[in-house]
Amino acid sequence: MVDMTKPYWFEDVPQQTEHQQRIGNVLDIKEYFLRLHKVLHRPDFKFKGETYTTAKIVLQTLKSIVNFHASYVLGNPISITGEQNIVKEFNRIYKYGRYNTLDYQIAQDLTKYGNAFEYCYLDKGVIKSHLIANEDAYPVYDDEENYIAFVEYWQDIDTGVQHYYVYYPDKVDIYKDSVLQESRPNLTGLPIHYASLDKTEYNFFGDSPMNDLIPVMDKIENLLSKMDDSITTLSLNPMGVCAGRTTDASVSKDMCGEMLVFEAGGNFKYATATLDYNSIKLELDNLIQQLYTIACVPSAVIGQSNIANVSEISLKLLFSQSDNKAKKMTKVLKDGFLQRFIYFRKLLALQNKTFSDDDFDEVDITFNYNRPVDTQSMMNELKTQYDMGAISKQTVIDLSPYTTNTALEMQRLRDLDNTSDTKQDNIPPKSGDMKNSKRY
Repeated sequence: MVDMTKPYWFEDVPQQTEHQQRIGNVLDIKEYFLRLHKVLHRPDFKFKGETYTTAKIVLQTLKSIVNFHASYVLGNPISITGEQNIVKEFNRIYKYGRYNTLDYQIAQDLTKYGNAFEYCYLDKGVIKSHLIANEDAYPVYDDEENYIAFVEYWQDIDTGVQHYYVYYPDKVDIYKDSVLQESRPNLTGLPIHYASLDKTEYNFFGDSPMNDLIPVMDKIENLLSKMDDSITTLSLNPMGVCAGRTTDASVSKDMCGEMLVFEAGGNFKYATATLDYNSIKLELDNLIQQLYTIACVPSAVIGQSNIANVSEISLKLLFSQSDNKAKKMTKVLKDGFLQRFIYFRKLLALQNKTFSDDDFDEVDITFNYNRPVDTQSMMNELKTQYDMGAISKQTVIDLSPYTTNTALEMQRLRDLDNTSDTKQDNIPPKSGDMKNSKRY
């Protein structure tokens, strides 16, 4: 644990073992996504007297896997439910603070690195959030695993200046090369730490799923690169072998339709290698299968198989692993989003917008998975429950895949009802009704 009684204690935080290991792993993963793969270190060799540049096949399959999981969970905006006024305010914050994009980026960081960090603040009356890069984030925990401070540190590549943003529960100190530049009040609290449920050896941090996938991809890339070299050198560019007495005679390269005559026992042929296709295919197919199993991605999504006329039950089975992984991620995201809502409430109070504890406790989040579903069956089930009186109209709107802003839809329905009532009141009575009214 770092000694926070020291004047410049925050300078020791990036040097701690748990941070060194985590940041090193983050930088390795970041380099991987910048196409710096292990296969690029394959050495070249001599072939037919010249240097042969070996194949180095780089596949960015993991990018597609990261995008799939981020889009699966947060490709569709979340639905905020609860008391109408507070939901309306939170939806307004989401709109002007660009929180739907931020949520997607948090899901990407969780899938890539196993951790994500967000700081809420007020910018000229607009509530926003700053997504802190994993390689710059250093949360500080005490011996009892209590979250007590946060250090955001980076070094300018051009100038070499070291920047420290030191977050306390009540203030944020900004340093440049150990010189205090500014101290600002912290209106919300410490940055939100989203940590995957799969932990590293240190309980504070989530483990990156990429640590399981990168070794498999390295093996696939290496195998494909070797196969490419084998095909290029041994199949497409075979060596000519002549058996018998050597001769100085040459053959014109423009010869066509002529015949070569060798002495008795002599011959000419091309030396080619026969690849063990079945063994190679067996290994490659198993590696790809394990990749999709570990990544929890249906092979059909990446185009590895064809599907047609799939029923709703089959779709659920096909995406069962993706659903299980999504449920783990949504538990982490929901905890972080509820903490974010607490910060929203603090910042709204500064703008004289307050809510009761009961109203705030009713706020909840619904994740709209980006999974192919039979929406017609879902809507029929919702309609049946509504007709039975088992659920309310608001619940139907909450669960509908076509709506994300429940408060807005409820307000529109009320406005529509009021308009219909007004039109009904303004309808003049029929002539017969007018005659009857005169008699009385």
